[in-house]
Amino acid sequence: MKALVTHPGLQHSHQMAQALYEQGMLRQYWSGVPVRGPGEPVPWWLPPGYRARVREVGIPQALRRHPMWFPGVLKLGLNRRMGLNRFMGLSHSAYAHRIFHLFDAWVARRVEVLRPEVVVAYENSAMRTFEAARRIGARCVLDAPSVHRVAAAAMLDMPPDWYQAEIDARKDREVELADLVITCSEFAAQSYADAGVPASKLRPILLGASPPGNVRRRRTRAGTRFLFAGGLTTRKAVDLLQQAFSMVRARVPEAELAIAGGGADPMLAATLASLASTPGVTLLGALPQSLLFQEIADADCLVLPSRFDSFGMVVVEALACGTPALVSERVGAKEILQEFPRAGWIVQVSAQSLYDRMLELATVPASLDDARQYASLAGEKYTWARYRRAAAATIATLC
Repeated sequence: MKALVTHPGLQHSHQMAQALYEQGMLRQYWSGVPVRGPGEPVPWWLPPGYRARVREVGIPQALRRHPMWFPGVLKLGLNRRMGLNRFMGLSHSAYAHRIFHLFDAWVARRVEVLRPEVVVAYENSAMRTFEAARRIGARCVLDAPSVHRVAAAAMLDMPPDWYQAEIDARKDREVELADLVITCSEFAAQSYADAGVPASKLRPILLGASPPGNVRRRRTRAGTRFLFAGGLTTRKAVDLLQQAFSMVRARVPEAELAIAGGGADPMLAATLASLASTPGVTLLGALPQSLLFQEIADADCLVLPSRFDSFGMVVVEALACGTPALVSERVGAKEILQEFPRAGWIVQVSAQSLYDRMLELATVPASLDDARQYASLAGEKYTWARYRRAAAATIATLC
């Protein structure tokens, strides 16, 4: 059985493709963001933003294809000063989804020529691809990186978008066509089950992390250093973090908070301004992965208070570095902390709950030192190698 893996960007699709290649099951891997093999240079002509996103895989060039036109036009369209989107009158979300849909159509036209036996595609770029796959009798696997759209709308209270109805219809059709829906956690899988997706279709597989071998903790504690890493958005609850840390800092003046991330939500302008002016806060901006891992290793505790996250990749990255994590009850990676309860803490989605736990950790930092060994144990289990074994075994059930 041979499978096609296709994604307009990257996310963790290269790990799925690598998993299938390791088992002799990969027909092709098509992704908008390129990957490189061991010893291959990063293409010199790639813009810096793309160079930082290139990942190394063991997949031969002959099995890879990277139509960079799609992410390139996406980036140009969303540019604040000269973006194409200004002339189209679409929201950023609507424009981005248009590009995903174009990629979906591009893949669909080629599926019937390639004729794989299985197609693995990703949310909001899979509908046409799956329809073409069905015409040739191929099995369809939806690798869903988020919670079900109904749960997302309920948890985030998203404002209506004229384009949202089309996006929702496409997502529903993708789920309908899929033989399997792979989610990043039981938390995410339950959101699909709650929306009426049959349990027989659902396969949760927790993601993994493998930090660079040269990452070592360098920092000795002066004050407790919390780290947030991710998009500066409402979904990630940056507003709740700002409220909680400002109260912690008032009680523990030596406490610190580092913020690593970009993609600031315009609706959070006041929150981000407050963060920038809060004593003890350091804004690191968006970091390449190698530098982010070092910041994680140097932190005393990762904080991810999301209103919802189907997984929360940075959590397992923190555990892989031996850094304990504090997450909300709506972060899928909480399942790792439930398995390794001494590796971190789970709180409700509220500024008060976050403040209470952060204050305790800042006041009694010995608990953070105790948690590091258990974080390392969790990180040793939840690796990319483990994910790849589980992913390949899941796809093999379609035989």
